[in-house]
Amino acid sequence: MNNKLFSLLLTLCVFTFNNVWAQNNNAQTSNPPMTEASEQATSPINGAFGISLGAKFDPKMVSKVIAETPQTYSGKDKVKLQGKLLQVEPVKPDERFQHYSLKTTADGLIFTIQAEYQYEVEKAMGKKAGKVKNEKSVRKTCKNAVKAMAKEFEESYGQPRGKGWDGEWFSFRQLSDNADKSLRLYANRCRTGLYSIQYTDLKAQKSN
Repeated sequence: MNNKLFSLLLTLCVFTFNNVWAQNNNAQTSNPPMTEASEQATSPINGAFGISLGAKFDPKMVSKVIAETPQTYSGKDKVKLQGKLLQVEPVKPDERFQHYSLKTTADGLIFTIQAEYQYEVEKAMGKKAGKVKNEKSVRKTCKNAVKAMAKEFEESYGQPRGKGWDGEWFSFRQLSDNADKSLRLYANRCRTGLYSIQYTDLKAQKSN
């Protein structure tokens, strides 16, 4: 009797062990651990057009300073400070933009890099088109250009953190203990054929 009971218990233990082992093995097979190769690599948002965010502005960084005006901005603890707004010609212009500008802190640190493009309305609309059709045409051309750029930036910076309905805007952000940088594309003025881009270094802006 004891031998039969022992055999029964032994058989039950072996069956239970094999069942648990099989389940664990299946779980490992269907859910492999995450590896570095499977993660999406992103490039840092450091600046654009040959200009670096967070750097102290030097006229030698650009081909030309077109204009320079005082610019009020919010520093640390929302304190109002006075920096500069500079219209520039960059050393590395992008054919998708026409006008470029920088914002600097009171200490001269570059915390914003901006650029915009304005379509020539007649060329984008077509001479024979009526007024309503023309507005739709230029807006569509403008927004398609912004969407194409957003798709390109995804390859470098990953998925956007946010975006507006029908591509009105796209926001990319990289936040860490030492940095808070972002890139934003704006198509909200595409009705007039204007789109823009803005790179921002919030740490540099709040440095004062």
